[in-house]
Parts: sequence; structure tokens; C-alpha cells
Amino acid sequence: MSHKELSSNFLKCLELEKFADIEQTSQLLKSFPPKKLAQRGLAIINLQIDSIKTGLGGRTIVELQNDLSSNNNEFITIGDIRTGDIVKIDKLKPNSSSTKNKKSKSVEDINNNDNNIDNEFAEGVITRISLTSIIITIDESFEEKILNFLNVKIWIVKISNSITYKRMESTLRKLSEFDTIPNDLLQLLISKDFKIPLTTTSNKQSIIKFNNENLNDSQKFAINFSLNSPISIIHGPPGTGKTYTIIEIIQQLVSKGERILVCGPSNISIDTILERLNGKIPNDQLLRIGHPARLLQSNLKHSLDIVSNYSDEGQLINDIKKEIESTIKKIKKTRSYKEKRAIWTNVKELKKELKVREKKITDQLILRAKVIVATLHGSSSRELLNLYNSNPGIKIFDTLIIDEVSQSLEPQCWIPLINHYKSDIKKLILAGDNKQLPPTIKLDKNDKVKAQLETTLFDRLIANYGDSFKNLLNIQYRMNEKIMKFSSKELYNDELKADESVAKILPYDLTNVNKTDNTEFPLIWYDTQGGEFPERDSSDDNDNEIISSKYNEMEGYLVLYHLKQLLQDGLNQSDIGIIAPYNSQISFLKSLILSDYPDLEISTVDGFQGREKEIIILSLVRSNDRGEIGFLKDERRLNVAITRAKRQLCIIGDLELMSRQKSSKFIKDWSQWIEENAEIIYPNIDDIL
Repeated sequence: MSHKELSSNFLKCLELEKFADIEQTSQLLKSFPPKKLAQRGLAIINLQIDSIKTGLGGRTIVELQNDLSSNNNEFITIGDIRTGDIVKIDKLKPNSSSTKNKKSKSVEDINNNDNNIDNEFAEGVITRISLTSIIITIDESFEEKILNFLNVKIWIVKISNSITYKRMESTLRKLSEFDTIPNDLLQLLISKDFKIPLTTTSNKQSIIKFNNENLNDSQKFAINFSLNSPISIIHGPPGTGKTYTIIEIIQQLVSKGERILVCGPSNISIDTILERLNGKIPNDQLLRIGHPARLLQSNLKHSLDIVSNYSDEGQLINDIKKEIESTIKKIKKTRSYKEKRAIWTNVKELKKELKVREKKITDQLILRAKVIVATLHGSSSRELLNLYNSNPGIKIFDTLIIDEVSQSLEPQCWIPLINHYKSDIKKLILAGDNKQLPPTIKLDKNDKVKAQLETTLFDRLIANYGDSFKNLLNIQYRMNEKIMKFSSKELYNDELKADESVAKILPYDLTNVNKTDNTEFPLIWYDTQGGEFPERDSSDDNDNEIISSKYNEMEGYLVLYHLKQLLQDGLNQSDIGIIAPYNSQISFLKSLILSDYPDLEISTVDGFQGREKEIIILSLVRSNDRGEIGFLKDERRLNVAITRAKRQLCIIGDLELMSRQKSSKFIKDWSQWIEENAEIIYPNIDDIL
């Protein structure tokens, strides 16, 4: 396949995916009022603007808090809205009602004019969200409109992220415009017939001394391979120390004088790496591109925003920012829209001066750094790309590392590859696990397109080159070997081994935890077969299938029952995580549990990817006489769910339904394995209610 064919194929797929994403958002907004959307976790109502500030590049930062005049609860009901989500902000109209059966709209109409959101809406990205405040970075084209929301009650709703589509599409168009591929690395990624010398025993340079003395043999082999091959894939199953392996690679590359760009699909994926680089790379050589509100507290000292503020010219920049914020406060005091516009014109002039001065500082900081950390989308930030424009011929990076590549659309991975092709990057290191969650795809009516988008760069390279570039990390340090065993057997060719430090760990090994029936087993299954734990469909409550989702109230009460037993036995709330595959079940569990146990974490499978807890309670939800199991058929999703627990995995579900599956051999084999290896409990409803 040529680079032009690759680009064309992906552009067509992205257009369909974008339409499906936007259409889904449109249907929700047309069919439900804000209150109903909030109940489903898709919106947050009864908010007010607390402050407006200025960030790097003159970006407008808005902080929202609960409007206490309409809500006695000081805490915000967050629902399913997370850091990184794109949201629309609008005035909350009294008695907002659903407007069903509207005529279908074009893509442009869908993005620009939805029910309950008039032409004065604003858009932005959530950069931090907590129970007490929401920080939103306002999109530049909407900055002036934010003035309409001062001193009024507002609401926010999650929408499709058009920015990510634009960046992917722009990147693919750049790829298609090449007459010839500019370097060997890109040629190797595109054409499986292109051959360049790979690592051989004769030219391989082995590491004499590792910085981390605790690395195992599979990690050391992967590190050596990565340093000697133009492309390498580190296959890291759950708990196998993938991040520690990446850290060692970065340290070794820096010691050789290389400059590295580290990317991932989400803020959390790259901030985990950044946090572990603390103290291993000098502070002035380690830089994070992205808004500081998205960063972990321990990583703020590496933020480009923060570092630039404390540089020699930072004080002058801060003075300009203060003048901008002071001017914005004047807007808050005037009711005349004409006066507001005049004041805002002054703000825009100040922002122009701010950008010029900031560019000088950011250029210096970026060129001084040895390791730059950014999301895949952030890798095309203007702070980075401006360097190529102002310094023709400059080569900024030698190596590109993409973590969690299996959660990334392939077009996302091309963003750093194409936007930094002028650096003539010599080495690409991919890390991930194609047996865990794939990238999220909204399109579900075109299997061919969906399959193409779900095929990641990891998958395509394996298909083209076999295991030539792949190295499996085979020792896991997270979970009891019984929790690990089924995934290892079914998905990793039975190659995973539990390190002796975790192989036998159990809940009662923890300090102040009693040894009881609840704490002495690594695997527990509460079998809900028999019809007393029926699933329900949220569309039954709404007469609308758009936000249809499954939930199971009786399973929820059983989750609460086991939770209480564990807490009575000495476990802490922070030791326990609760997972369910459906948003409606998550909403029900939160309403049932969090008021009494606020430190407990309850999330979907997606929310727990890359995470771990001492104990996981997994509510499977599905229980019906039709044999339907929905999401549970996705073995990658299930693999994530059952590998988050360290000491105990407690599953609540209809074992009979699982065991008679004909459409999923994986589920059928899992249920059989559970029957042979888990502690099976048949709950009594009278005990749990």
C-alpha cells in the first residue's frame, strides 16, 4: 500500500467515524433536556463561573462551581465527564424540555446548533474536574462568547471532539502530499516490502550497566532491542512493568546524547511516565507540553507553562497576564455589550504581545530539553511546530516513543511522525498491549470501517512483519497468580509468570485485615443465576433507545453487601475498586454507594485501564433468558476488567448465562475455568437487602 492509499483510506474512515460521533451527540441533545442528560452522566447542570484567568499563549481559563442558589449540595455531580472531554457551555434555561422528532441535520448543523444550546454557546476542553470545581480551557474562537455566561446559571454537556479529527485529517493530508516518503523510518512503517538493515548480533550494542538493577531478563532484552532497532514494539501485558522498561530506555538514550519525544493517547498515559522520570532526568532537560491543569501535582515543575513563568522574562509575561485578567474583570462589571466588545478588543491586543514574548521563552526551553512529553495530539502544538518555521533545517528529536499504542487510532500515531518528519527521527519505540482495550470507535453500523479503525499501528506492524520487532514482557508484578492465570493461558500463550513477590498475595496479608471467608480467596464469584437478579434496560425508563444502557439493581445491592463485608474485615475504601461494563450500572452504583463511602472508586472498564486496586468487585450486569451478553463478548474489554485486582477479584454475575454462550468461546472457557478455580457463592436475597 502506498502512502497516498494509506492516507486516502484513513481519511474516508475518519469522515464516517466523525459523522457517527457527531450524530450521536446531536441525537442526545435533540432528544433530552439538560436534567435528563445529567442523570445519565452526560451533562452537569446548575453551575456558575467563579473566575476567568489567562494561561500560556493567552488561552482563556474558566473555573466553574456549583450554583448554590439552586443546589444545596456543595459537591458537583460529575457523572461520566472526565479530564480531556470537549464540552459545550450554555445558559441553563428554566424548564428546559425535550424536543423530539426534529428533522435530521447536516454535520455542520449538528456541531453548531443543538437543542438547548443557542448561538451564544461556547466550547472548551476540561483540564481539571473535581467534586468542587471544573476548570475549562476555552477554545480560542469562543473566547469572546464566554462573556455571556457571567452572573448566570449555566450547564455543560459532553460533545464530540472535533479538534482531534481536524488534527488527524490535517496530518493525513500532509502525508498524502509527499511525492516520495522523506525517510527510511516512514517507509518502513508504510510498506511491508521496504527492507532496511535490522538488528543483528554483529552490530548490536549491548548495555553494560542498567540504571534499574531490578529489571528482569525480558525487560533487559526489550531495552537492548529497542536501542538497536529502527522500530521496536514492547508488548506489555497487565502488571509486567512496561513503564519501568520505557523509563530505562529513555535514560539510556539521554546518556547517549539523544533527544526524545514521548507521546501517548491520553494525559494519564504520559503523565505516569513523566512522574517516574522525576529525579532520573535533570529538571531542566525534562519538559511537558500541555496545560498544567491537566498535570499531576508532582509533574507541575516540568510544565512548559510553569517553567516559562519562572524564567528570566517570566515576570514581564506575568505582568501582561495580570493586566489581561484585570481588564476582563472590568467586563464583569458592565452590562453594555458594546462596552464589553471594546474592552475585549484591548484584551486581544494584550494577548498578541503576550504570544510574541512567550514564543521567545518557549523556544529556548524546548531546545534545552532532552526529553519532551506530550499527548499524540499535543505533539503538533504550535510551541513545537513553530520551531521548524523559525529555524529551517533544525532537527529537534532523534527518537519517538509512543506508549499505549494499542489504545491509539493509527491516524493519531501519524501526528508526531508527520509533523516532526523534518527532525529525521531514526528510531520509533511502540509500547502497549493489543489484548487490552482498543481505541474507542463510535461507528457501529459499518463493520469494515470499524475493523480498519480498530486495527492499530501495533497490529499492522505485527501483520506486516510478524514478531520481528516485538518483545513480550513475561513477568507480572501485580496480581495473585490465580487472578492472572486465565488471561495468560487464553491471550498470552501461557507465557506470563507471576513474580514470587505477588504469586500468593491475599487480602488478609494486608495490615489490620482479618482472615475471613471474604479475605482468604483470590477469586470469588457470586452466582446470580435463577432469575432473581434480572438486568434492566435504561431505555425502558425513557421510551428512548439513544442512551440505552443496561443496569442490574439486585447486582448493585450484592456489590454493596460484599463491600460492607470487606470493610468490616479491615480493608480501606481506597483499597477497593468497583467496575461495571455499562454506564447505567455505574450511575446506579454511585447513587447507591458513594454517599456513605466517598473514597471508593467506581468506574467503567475503560476508566480502569492501566489502573489497579487491592480488590476489584466486578458487576457483569447481564442476566436474561435470551443468552445475550453484549459488551462481555469483547475479550479485550473483559481482559482489562479481570486483571485490575492484585489480591482478590470478586465477580458478580449469572454463571449459567456465561457457561451456555455459543457466540463467544472465550466467555464459555472463562466460565468453565471459574467453576474449577474460584470460590462460588450462591447469594440469598434476604441477606443482601
